[in-house]
Amino acid sequence: MPKQPYFQNANERVIAWVISCAMFMEALDTTIINTAIPAMAHSFQVDPIDLKVALISYLLSLAIFIPISGWMADKFGSKRVFICSLWIFTLSSIWCGFSQSIMELVCARVLQGVGGSMMLPVGRLITLRTFGRERLVGAFNKIVTVGVLGSMLGPVLGGFITSYWSWHWIFWVNIPFGLIAIWAAEKYFEATPPEPTPALDITGFILFGGGLAGLTFGLSALSETIVPEIYSIAIILIAILLLMSYFLHSRKIIHPIIKIQLFQYRTFRVSLLGNLFSRLSFGGVPFLLPLLLQIGLGYPPEISGIMLAPIALGVIVSKQFILQLLKYFGYRNLLIINTIFLGMSIWSCMLINQDTSIYVIAFLSFMFGVLVSLQFSSMNSLAYTDIPAHYLSSAASAMSTIQQISQSFGVAVSALLLRYLSTPNSTQHFGLTPSIFHSTFMVLGVLTLVSAVIYVDLKRDEGAQMISR
Repeated sequence: MPKQPYFQNANERVIAWVISCAMFMEALDTTIINTAIPAMAHSFQVDPIDLKVALISYLLSLAIFIPISGWMADKFGSKRVFICSLWIFTLSSIWCGFSQSIMELVCARVLQGVGGSMMLPVGRLITLRTFGRERLVGAFNKIVTVGVLGSMLGPVLGGFITSYWSWHWIFWVNIPFGLIAIWAAEKYFEATPPEPTPALDITGFILFGGGLAGLTFGLSALSETIVPEIYSIAIILIAILLLMSYFLHSRKIIHPIIKIQLFQYRTFRVSLLGNLFSRLSFGGVPFLLPLLLQIGLGYPPEISGIMLAPIALGVIVSKQFILQLLKYFGYRNLLIINTIFLGMSIWSCMLINQDTSIYVIAFLSFMFGVLVSLQFSSMNSLAYTDIPAHYLSSAASAMSTIQQISQSFGVAVSALLLRYLSTPNSTQHFGLTPSIFHSTFMVLGVLTLVSAVIYVDLKRDEGAQMISR
């Protein structure tokens, strides 16, 4: 049987290109800010650790609004929601660049996250409807490659833009991509009529979103010097109560935001817990490395960005052999082994000092990217092993939400460790010397190794049907 081409006409190519462009912008925006943090901190006259809120606010906004993206697409039509999300993302990028304070930047980043939360899930839905199941994998792999390119270019562009222009341009670089994507989507996307949808669970959305927001903000506030610890702990406790209330609420309604019934499937439960606790440790590494290189070791921003680019290269390389490794080891063994190596990879960052060659740093970044990609690919595909067809949409929303929220937790935990491990009497950057970063990497490596226990609960043959497909 002849192999079907991914794109059967020019219109499909344009649709794939527009969705690739959206994914590129989102991936670029997630990583480009890392290498600009010291320059932005200097501009706002704050400590670099305080800039973590600009990272967390964006990821948190994604996590809160992703669960309702499918409902929005059905209610108002996928084309309309996708174009609206592109406008929100582009306009908020302009606002980010004009921000005069951290609070203004946070507000702009939250709005940007709202656009991103609708842009990517709805883009995946349009891809599925355009290419069908039989051509989805091939077409989407090409689209995802562009997104990975955005992750690779983000740190490099951020470093060069910060060094030779101004940090404001790390946000304004989105503008041409956004405007071109909006024009192409208006012209080439087919209009989709709204579909019958159940009423949105407003109570559940408030409880779930409020709980996630409070938990993330509370963890973030613990690393702030201007917020008393008792207030941060109180916020965390209230957030936990909101999430517990949501779990009780979701059992009483037919169409909750996130279905609690998903947790009865062991493969989904293990995947979700693995995503949560693994990212608590290694999710903050892309936040820590630029700070170590620029503040701890005095590297210029452009070199710092180049040192992070191999992470994305490692992601691309690992995709070539992930299936073979899964077939050989199985999900259980591969996840346990890879988690151990991932913890050791984080420990290897303790070797980075003034005498470390940039080639060694690039190699360590590359290996971290390979191992993180193996972890993500394994955990995320395992989640859908036993999920019935009528739960797939809810499962996808739940996984997307936990991935984003745990990434923000990872940044918050890393900043918290920097604060409590740093010199309390220092007046500059919390005393962020290389030894402080080394101690932080040591703790994160231990947390990663401990998370390997989660995968012991898997049976040896679970997930085999996913590999055979």
